[in-house]
Amino acid sequence: MAVTQQRAEGVAVITGAASGMGEAAARLMAEAGWPLLICDLNVDALALAAERLGASGPVETLAGDISGTDYPDRLAAALGDRPVGALIHCAALSPTMAGPERILEVNLAAVMRLVDTVRPRMSSGAAAVLFASKAGHRLGPALDAPISQATTPEAVASLLAHAPESGAAYGISKRGVHLLVRREAGAFGRRGARIVSVSPTIIDTPMGRAEMQKYPVMQAIIDGSALSRLAQAEEVASVAVFLCSPAASYVTGTDILVDGGTADGNLALAS
Repeated sequence: MAVTQQRAEGVAVITGAASGMGEAAARLMAEAGWPLLICDLNVDALALAAERLGASGPVETLAGDISGTDYPDRLAAALGDRPVGALIHCAALSPTMAGPERILEVNLAAVMRLVDTVRPRMSSGAAAVLFASKAGHRLGPALDAPISQATTPEAVASLLAHAPESGAAYGISKRGVHLLVRREAGAFGRRGARIVSVSPTIIDTPMGRAEMQKYPVMQAIIDGSALSRLAQAEEVASVAVFLCSPAASYVTGTDILVDGGTADGNLALAS
């Protein structure tokens, strides 16, 4: 069986595209020639991002809260009858941005609804890349049983029993993304598509810097890593872009660590 070397047909959907990791991913995908549908909560910042990206090719926007109950229908309407050739899902909340319930809703329940929306629209050779975090690896398999049982967006609220504070909720949500990718790989594969997660550690973005201000110990963790520095958004986004390419055509159902050689520890870090 010959492996295709052509890019998958369809539009590239990028969430959280107005800033940080999402903006870097959108820019790299535009430079690679993808038509874009970029999504973000911030209407004004999204419009500015679309203006910047427009020089590289066609760009459409979809503003709104990804956790909104109407969001899947709005995304489906924006796509119309076009297939999805790539999804890079970057939108998320860090521990300093919300309480446990909201973090679980945005970082896991909304991701499940997003996957349900794009799955039947994925073209042959397409890929979905979901941003997780090193925090999911730090959590490890200790809570895999209850997380694995929360297989629907409605069931995610049950995980609040294991998330007394926002940091715990963040780690659980990102571990949930790891397990979601494993669970969905077969369904995507039957469409000739792939699904992967990417787990960075601390990235030099507004979100990452805010977490570092609240948790000074993060600097010590960075200093103790193999590369002894923060990741740049483009360094991590480029991995997502690679995973959407034909060069990664046999990578699915797994998580890719992009952590600069960060040592394992018990602190749940935000990406």
